[in-house]
Amino acid sequence: MNRIKSHTFILTLLIIMMGCKEVKKVEVHEATKTRPNIIFIMDDQHRWDALGMVNSEVITPTLDGLAKEGVFFDQAVCQAPMCVPSRNSIMFGMYPNQTGVYRNSGGVPDSLQPGKTMAQYFKDAGYETAGFGKTHWGKFKTDTRGFETRYTSEIPERGGISMIEMNPEAKARYDAEIADMGPGEENNLGYLGFTSKLPEEEHRDGWITKQAIDYIEKRNDERPLFFYLSYMKPHAGHNVPEGYEGLYDLNKITYAKQPPWDKDYSPHSEGVNRRDMYENYWGKAPVEEWKLMTMRYYANVTWIDDMMGRTLKALKEKGLLDNAIIVYTSDHGEMLGEHYYRFNKYNLYDASVKVPMILAGSALPDAVKRNSVNSTPTENIDIMPTLLDFAGIKTKKTLSGENLLAKNRRNASFSTLHEREGEAAFMWRTNSHKLILVFNRKENVNDYTRDDIITGEFYDLEKDPMEWMDLYGSDKVKTMQESFQQQLLKFLQKM
Repeated sequence: MNRIKSHTFILTLLIIMMGCKEVKKVEVHEATKTRPNIIFIMDDQHRWDALGMVNSEVITPTLDGLAKEGVFFDQAVCQAPMCVPSRNSIMFGMYPNQTGVYRNSGGVPDSLQPGKTMAQYFKDAGYETAGFGKTHWGKFKTDTRGFETRYTSEIPERGGISMIEMNPEAKARYDAEIADMGPGEENNLGYLGFTSKLPEEEHRDGWITKQAIDYIEKRNDERPLFFYLSYMKPHAGHNVPEGYEGLYDLNKITYAKQPPWDKDYSPHSEGVNRRDMYENYWGKAPVEEWKLMTMRYYANVTWIDDMMGRTLKALKEKGLLDNAIIVYTSDHGEMLGEHYYRFNKYNLYDASVKVPMILAGSALPDAVKRNSVNSTPTENIDIMPTLLDFAGIKTKKTLSGENLLAKNRRNASFSTLHEREGEAAFMWRTNSHKLILVFNRKENVNDYTRDDIITGEFYDLEKDPMEWMDLYGSDKVKTMQESFQQQLLKFLQKM
């Protein structure tokens, strides 16, 4: 080996040892190159009806535009109305009773994962995988679970980059601003909110958006892309940056109507998660505070929508939307004071369990009618099999969800709540009616029988969309209630 070649060899070796990505050549099979880019966007605690296309009070031009280019699923539900179990269900494509993650205090360590994550499937199939923002796997610190590029705003992952590591001063300023909002930013100040004094990039979601757009602009990879962008808002606290509240007229804001009760009625979720704190405050709050709280939630929605739009613009300018599937959803809804001063999400009522869902993108089949509404009972775990099918990725075991565009899909949807000690509540929902059954909790989901039923609720969603009139046990719905109960038990025993 001559001297020049020797020096070249040594230099190349040093560069490789230093981890310089520019010299790393990734072999991409020609068949893989033609697969669509997958753009998966989600946010946190976004009501299904907090969209301009559904509620004219809300300003969401990005999401409205996506819906016009694709399909809006207006009967979509989450599998558990809280962050950790819902997000585990989405990313593993399994129900909570299959992942073993039931509550925000739960989770599974890397060594006990119940299956492949969505990101891992795409990575193994030859995709570049990049994840920005919240996953919220739970109480265990995890690795990136299939993401090659990983940025998190709040919870660090091994192999990823977090805001507190990269911009500690900005993270400290944000934490100081929300300090009085309590756990999860969900005390009464968190909901009432205020106009933030911090610039967007010092907010966690603003920081994530900047990292995502920087990555897109610098990206140089021939592989198809699985791109995951997940926001922490519009979840409380409602400390939206300047400029978004001014888009709303406070006088035109409507807020939660209360049922004609003198105390809470919610047999499956009575007393859970700070009930007294909310009721004691909002039961006496002036109208102005109700309007401010609701407006700031909507302003948070608009801010997130704006950042989504900027990110999609960057993807488009990079050519990454020329052959792409885009899906958007949220992990659960938000009560916003409905159903007798209820806030956050720990129940199976529609404001909490229904989620917005949109499927769009240039790679949608021509047969799919754009600007359409699909009212099939839909679940968040349908996202994973849908995206894998678009990419032609096969799984060794059958996933629990269904392709969103398949024919002959389910006729009812399912969700679960495990908040009360020793109890498990399950929902069986069609577009017109809903059954909620409360059981003595079993370790094995297949073991539930009618003998384990403690109580239940039954609602006619067409006549009573606010779910104020419980018909459980009424002669009017006896036959239908029994049918729903049999269907739910059969579903549990086959899960």
